[in-house]
Amino acid sequence: ARRAYDAAQQSPAAKLTPDKLLESKQALDRAEAAHNDDAGSRKEKALSYVAQRIAEQAMAYGEIAAARRSIASADDDLKALQDELRRQAEKKAADTQAALTDNKAKLKNVREKLAEEGNKLSAAAEELKKKEAELKKQQQDLETQKREAEQRSKELAQKQQELEKEKVARLEAEKRVADLMASLKEIARVKEEARGMVITLDGSVLFASGKTALLPAARDSLGRVSRFLQEQDPNKKIMVEGHTDSIGTEENNRKLSQGRADAVREFLVSRGVEASRISAVGKGESEPVADNKSPEGRANNRRVEIIIK
Repeated sequence: ARRAYDAAQQSPAAKLTPDKLLESKQALDRAEAAHNDDAGSRKEKALSYVAQRIAEQAMAYGEIAAARRSIASADDDLKALQDELRRQAEKKAADTQAALTDNKAKLKNVREKLAEEGNKLSAAAEELKKKEAELKKQQQDLETQKREAEQRSKELAQKQQELEKEKVARLEAEKRVADLMASLKEIARVKEEARGMVITLDGSVLFASGKTALLPAARDSLGRVSRFLQEQDPNKKIMVEGHTDSIGTEENNRKLSQGRADAVREFLVSRGVEASRISAVGKGESEPVADNKSPEGRANNRRVEIIIK
């Protein structure tokens, strides 16, 4: 929890989301107080875990705020570029229009001279023809430039719309994942480990003692898990691990844990999680997280872990 808070202090959260950093500091202070009162107690462990997660959440909010600031800066740059291109196009069109006006004046002078100098009619006619051709080309060039400017403006507007849609979609996805994570933490323990994100569910919530059939209440909990899993990277693999306490024979515990892991996998697949992404394994009593000598320790060991890696 201390390391997580130190990292949060060095992250963008310090400047961009100081309120979240303050919440992290307050959570760490509560854990420190529990440590001073009764080091090693369950209260200390719980408050330390909460303080760590709040610090990590503060870092995440800081990174989100930094990303939003970056998006806003990119929007400003895009608008500035669009304005500059429009100004350039307008100036070029104005210059071309001025040249066109000048050529029209020259053409008028040529026509007046032709009226005055009948003996130079042929030469003047050729000159007029040449000037008219130049005028037509310039007018065509002007129309082409206008079309190109309009096309660039449309492309920039379309790109801006796409950026806005992407921004809205990203924000909606971030909110959806945050809401699902909050819902998930109400019924499970979630933590990041070297092997990936680990979602731990209490076995007694999912199964009756010694059974592999899911309890009715388990469907709500696993329904939340399935929705969360479907929002994750589809390239990530998912492992369902079943664990038991040490009561009973090792072989029976392995079979029981495998049956429970399979039941959870089948339910998640039925709720839309792609079958090829998810596998199940029964660990039995081989990987306890607490001492099997106490009822509380055995209860902690009876669990199902879902690893996203």
